[in-house]
Amino acid sequence: MDKNIFIEKLFDLLREKLGEEVTITQRTIEKSNGISYEGFTIEKKTEYISPVVSIDNCYDDCSSGSSLDEIMKEIVHQYEESTRNNPILSAQDIQNYEKIKDRLYMQVVNQEWNKKYLEHKYYVPFLDLAIVFYVDVQKKHNGILQHGGAAVTEELMNIWEIDADTIKKQALKNLRRESLFQLVPIKNDGDSLLTFCDIHNKNQGALALIQKELLNNTKELLKESFYIFPVSLYDLMIVPVSLADTVEEMKRQLVESNDELPEGYILSNNIYYYGEKGQLEIIK
Repeated sequence: MDKNIFIEKLFDLLREKLGEEVTITQRTIEKSNGISYEGFTIEKKTEYISPVVSIDNCYDDCSSGSSLDEIMKEIVHQYEESTRNNPILSAQDIQNYEKIKDRLYMQVVNQEWNKKYLEHKYYVPFLDLAIVFYVDVQKKHNGILQHGGAAVTEELMNIWEIDADTIKKQALKNLRRESLFQLVPIKNDGDSLLTFCDIHNKNQGALALIQKELLNNTKELLKESFYIFPVSLYDLMIVPVSLADTVEEMKRQLVESNDELPEGYILSNNIYYYGEKGQLEIIK
């Protein structure tokens, strides 16, 4: 079946099943590091959060032998599950900062590589990165908090009438409430390496970069300055100055390592340094 015909028929089935109160909209979904995909959203006027479905995944299922009716039923099932599991936030809820502030979290992405992704999102520049914020909408499943939510936009910041310092402090407070970033030794091919990680596995490992107290404590523990390799969005490798290669060699190693990573995992081609100034820097 032609893909465009497939999409048209699938949307007709979904509208028939879900009713007139639901709007189905086809759109390009922008993800970090230039990754995007064609999908569609299922939206109700009373809800701020809407599930996103990949068109390619649906079409692949069709090409593999699944019927349109089977695909439609699975989408409806996933939609109903998501609305049951998520405390649905209305537009009125999301515009009330006091009501959602305890749900604010953050992520970091590379600023240069994510110009399109960052369009209309509110973010705080940090070195070569951007700190982006989102409102978490997930409930706890079996006692485990699983993050997922709606990006904070410039428009939403204007409605809230708060500034960068306020949202960053609140998101950091929420982060520290559930995450604990520590310097952890790991073994790799017989070598003992050091890495920052959230030992509760709740948030991006790269968020350790903005943990000032953690960086200070690490410097005191090592008794010297150190470099940070952004191995991925989830892993930061720590190298004391006394054990480091030349800057040129370290940069070469990082770029080669990034070339082997999936695009969505790469954070930066720069190496960071924490030393005498007591602040994080990009090494040149």
